[in-house]
Amino acid sequence: MDQRIYWIWLSLSVTPATESFIKLYTHTPDPKGIYEMDDDIRRRLVGSTSRDAERLCNRDLTEAERILTFCLDKQIGIVTYGDEEYPPLLRNIPDPPVLLYYRGVWPNFAASFPVSVVGTRHMSAYGRKSAFYIALDLARAGATIVSGMARGIDGVAHSAALSVDGVTVAVLGCGIDICYPKEHLTLARAIVKGGCVLTEYAPGTPPLTYHFPQRNRIISGLCAATLVMEGREKSGSLITARCAMKQGRTVYALPANVDTDTSEVTSLLLKNGARAVTSADDVIRDFEFVYTGILNPYRLREPVSVSMEPTLAHLGVDQKPQKKKKGLLSVFQRSKPPVDESVSADASAERPLPELTEEERAVYDRLPTDGACDIESLVCEACSLRALMRILLKLEIKGCIELLPGERVSRK
Repeated sequence: MDQRIYWIWLSLSVTPATESFIKLYTHTPDPKGIYEMDDDIRRRLVGSTSRDAERLCNRDLTEAERILTFCLDKQIGIVTYGDEEYPPLLRNIPDPPVLLYYRGVWPNFAASFPVSVVGTRHMSAYGRKSAFYIALDLARAGATIVSGMARGIDGVAHSAALSVDGVTVAVLGCGIDICYPKEHLTLARAIVKGGCVLTEYAPGTPPLTYHFPQRNRIISGLCAATLVMEGREKSGSLITARCAMKQGRTVYALPANVDTDTSEVTSLLLKNGARAVTSADDVIRDFEFVYTGILNPYRLREPVSVSMEPTLAHLGVDQKPQKKKKGLLSVFQRSKPPVDESVSADASAERPLPELTEEERAVYDRLPTDGACDIESLVCEACSLRALMRILLKLEIKGCIELLPGERVSRK
């Protein structure tokens, strides 16, 4: 039997952005061995109360076989944690994905300098221009530009790399067969010609709200450095930056006018130790001797004539999104009814909580159901401030809570 079936089964059985997979793999570095493992051992490794323990007891491979057949039919690549091609930086994060589905050309991550460029969907003209030309120069110097293919800064960064025939990688918060947002279909098709679009989610998975904080750990985990161009206080770019810091990666932030709300995240990061980035040279100088032979700053001396506006227009990026959304756009011919891509406030409120560990559940249950509380009020004998902050970060990544100004926290 194709070993990838066991990898797919395992990816379907464990919750993304948790340590369930790495606990199992550390004990038995073989997906078939995990599949055949005694149920009691699996429960002990992932936690007897974990929802993952129940799913791991289901040894039905039908869905895994269906997904593998779909991928083979649609020429979707699969890179598992056990493959040599698995990105080395991503392999070392605390909660790596079991596998990655991809379309396009898989980059040699071991012989590249991947850098993520992220920011708000509601960018200013200053942030838009800065993101484009900084990403463009990084790509010219040999960097691989990684982002989330979202509206705003993400799409601009991908477009900048493509404008100079650079390599760029898009990390999705949905299945590989779904283009989200749908207006970036032209961009996605351009990316896969020399780079790739990838995701940890199985084909057919819709872009649910809580998928994006989970996927942000992959954006930062793939990269040696993360550049935050702009972002409001509640922007997902802050989650990406926190993931990067937790993973021990270098974080850069674009200085901006403090009177604008799009500078909230970057100002906060700069106050907390992030490095200022005003040009690609700020990043290149920090890494050119670490990535000798990969990063070449002398390429920036060569003249290049790239106009931002025609490039973005050609790729369908930075256009005003349609007010009315009528469903997701599949990159393949659809064989089932479209899935509504809009996530309403009511639907978000009704969705169940993602899988929580016992300590995460204990902290979450102590939060008020209405309003916010001081973080210090959650400290107790069983949970120090340091441990509490680690738990709160995980809860924020899972989309369960919201960290507020003034060291306050509330349920999301």
